[in-house]
Amino acid sequence: MGDGFTLWNGLFPTMQRGSRKKDAVMKEKTHAADYYRRILSVQPHSLKRLDPFAAIVKCHRGQEISNDSGPAGHWYYVIVGAVRRCSIRSDGRRQIVDLMLPRDFFFVSDNRREETIEAIAEETVLASYPGGRVELLAERDPQFARELREVAFQSLTRSQEQLLILGGVTALEKVGSFLLSLDGRALETRGQVELPVTRYDIAEYLAVSVETVCRAITDLQHRGVIALAGKRTVKILNRGALEDRAGARQAA
Repeated sequence: MGDGFTLWNGLFPTMQRGSRKKDAVMKEKTHAADYYRRILSVQPHSLKRLDPFAAIVKCHRGQEISNDSGPAGHWYYVIVGAVRRCSIRSDGRRQIVDLMLPRDFFFVSDNRREETIEAIAEETVLASYPGGRVELLAERDPQFARELREVAFQSLTRSQEQLLILGGVTALEKVGSFLLSLDGRALETRGQVELPVTRYDIAEYLAVSVETVCRAITDLQHRGVIALAGKRTVKILNRGALEDRAGARQAA
């Protein structure tokens, strides 16, 4: 009896410590979710009325966004970070077919199992909306249906921009177009591009080798068109020259 009491008396503080640790972790996660939910609430986007139903999903770099949610799928919105959609080419190389940045939406379902969708920034936080709920609201509300179509068109626009970038003849054109595209999608600063991806990711997006990407960036630096301010920040020093390299002026 006494031994039994001593045993429980010895274990109880340990159980309490374990419980307090779990409570602290849960509290931290709750605070983090509330923090990102507040960010979501002030970000302008097309599907604001879905925000109360959003689940906050935090991902680490390389984490796959599951596509096992059935044909109804899930809509995702990038609060912070970046996400890539990839396919495998016939020669075994990976091709990034879409790059999602903050304030971009994307859709995931089990109908496209040949693709993988992964977070590519260490701190990537998404808002997740069940596809079935989105469809139901679209059926009931014509205004929301129009807003949802606008979101789908934004995804098509990203694909069209990538096709134009890949249409560049030289590596300088492709890299220049890529930097201009990121600058155009910047939320605040213009003329200073914060690269959300590594040079390996850029190579897979542009369908060139990483060595080609590095040479093109170095060439643009030597020409005084861009400057690097840290590992992930590119300053556009001569926009006109960069547009010439990208063929943007002729297209305009």
